[in-house]
Amino acid sequence: MEIEKISERFNQTASNYDKQRRFFIPCFDDYYRTSISFLSGCRSDFKSVLDLGAGTGLLTKYMFEKFPSAFFTLVDVSEQMLVIAGSRFINQENFEYIISDYSIKLPEKKFDLIASALSIHHLEDDSKMNLYSMIYENLEDGGYLINLDQFNSDSEFINENYNKWWYQYIINSSLNEMDRESWLKRRELDRENTIDQTKFMLKKAGFKHVECIYSFMKFGVILAVK
Repeated sequence: MEIEKISERFNQTASNYDKQRRFFIPCFDDYYRTSISFLSGCRSDFKSVLDLGAGTGLLTKYMFEKFPSAFFTLVDVSEQMLVIAGSRFINQENFEYIISDYSIKLPEKKFDLIASALSIHHLEDDSKMNLYSMIYENLEDGGYLINLDQFNSDSEFINENYNKWWYQYIINSSLNEMDRESWLKRRELDRENTIDQTKFMLKKAGFKHVECIYSFMKFGVILAVK
């Protein structure tokens, strides 16, 4: 993982990150709101939540709406992203923020929900496998992992057309050229797997139940239960 590059590029885009999300994610509402709504239908008593690659706290925002009494730990390599997350949840006492590379080490405590959005796909496969094993160990028995991320199609032909449609969608948006170029630079850091490859790694890490609960072209949501 090119951690320095990732930290630098996300520090640079922190102030505009939330505003741009809807331009970069065609299925934004389903991707975030519906996925977390489904999660809350599976289990509503989460008390300790870890958000990996939390950024500005966008995913945590949706989780906080459903699980307001939980204690949230937000981890990211970008200090500027976490500064914005802190301002989002200002005066909330059930939050902590950690600047760290989660692919190397997770906070030394157990959680009953570990979540991530648009982050794990930056890791190489061996780092992903190591991370999934760490997540499994850091979850309480019966704990959940939910990962909203980018994935490749099993078909290279379909994947190329997914990318082509996605790029055209962004070009047709109101994003300016500088923002589009910045996004393309961040895309250079992507190391995407297929959903099936990800499910295989999670089962290998020990998860009992693993399923893709949402999929739209490049975007998918995987739920795993220890």
